[in-house]
Amino acid sequence: MGDYDSRKYIRYPAEPNECVTVYYLDEKTKQTGQRVGLGENESFKGCCVVFVGEVTFKEGQEVLCECGTLPKVKAKVVWIRKLEDKITRVGISFL
Repeated sequence: MGDYDSRKYIRYPAEPNECVTVYYLDEKTKQTGQRVGLGENESFKGCCVVFVGEVTFKEGQEVLCECGTLPKVKAKVVWIRKLEDKITRVGISFL
């Protein structure tokens, strides 16, 4: 069964050039950080974000996510897929 078969909510393409900011706690340094990526799609319960550069997120990590004009919400990193060297797609589920 593919990813699309198990989805509960319809995915909508993100607005062109929509920035998504992810706020996280770096477990190595114990400091908060943030990464800005490009929104690919979104739904009622999550979004997909493309990041350029090194991504240090871990699957299951809790973060705060701010999609476009929406307020910050608690979220969890669900999956991470490396597309190319330094380009990564990350699936985020809103809690």
